[in-house]
Amino acid sequence: MRYGVISDIHSNIEAFEAALDRLTREKVDKYIFCGDLIGYGPDPKACIDLYGSLVKKDLVQGVLGNHDGIVVHPELQAYFHPEALKVLEWTLKQLSPQDMRVVSFLPAVVRGSKFMVVHGTPRDPLKEYFVNTNQYHALYDEWKGQILFIGHSHIPFYMSGNEKRCKIHLIHEEHMVVLMEKARYVINPGSVGRPRDNNPLASFGVWDTSTQEFLFLREEYDWEKTQRKMRKAGIPGNLTETLSMGL
Repeated sequence: MRYGVISDIHSNIEAFEAALDRLTREKVDKYIFCGDLIGYGPDPKACIDLYGSLVKKDLVQGVLGNHDGIVVHPELQAYFHPEALKVLEWTLKQLSPQDMRVVSFLPAVVRGSKFMVVHGTPRDPLKEYFVNTNQYHALYDEWKGQILFIGHSHIPFYMSGNEKRCKIHLIHEEHMVVLMEKARYVINPGSVGRPRDNNPLASFGVWDTSTQEFLFLREEYDWEKTQRKMRKAGIPGNLTETLSMGL
């Protein structure tokens, strides 16, 4: 089985479509989604519709992100930066009741036979970031399977280790990782719609369960088109202009 692993789409339909096109060329069978369909970008409805088409075909297993979580947990607004919250307020006005249902049906956790998916951490899927090796050890018993797929930080990286030791590897370009049988992994594929590693290219990956390899991918898309739509929607300028910088 080849899974396309995507996260943090953030209402960026140009990036989402480019990622799916690349994953089609990579001949993936299904998708794993690590949360945040909406927020920041100008096309929440289009992204929900495209994700919903994958759901209808039983092609994706996905989780709720913190931006998605506003739909079902409005109290989360207290944790958002004012600019991000302003975009979310605009976003909710664009969505139909059916759009809301697609987002609200996303679970906080997905468990597979050899993997688990959360947006943040197993301890706090919507508010906590998983970013260092101390967390790997502290949370080691809170996730099951060989791989924990996460999102939230928008930084592509993986951690590998066991209950005694762990290393973190930041990924700046396309890169293949061979998964060792006796190691456990935390993998963040980066962000499709809003990368934050000084690289504006959409970031995502492919997990091949037969070869036990994970391939980090980057794909160019028309971010200038996305920025034009962001300006038209009145999305705060800092969020708009930094999109093409990978910030």
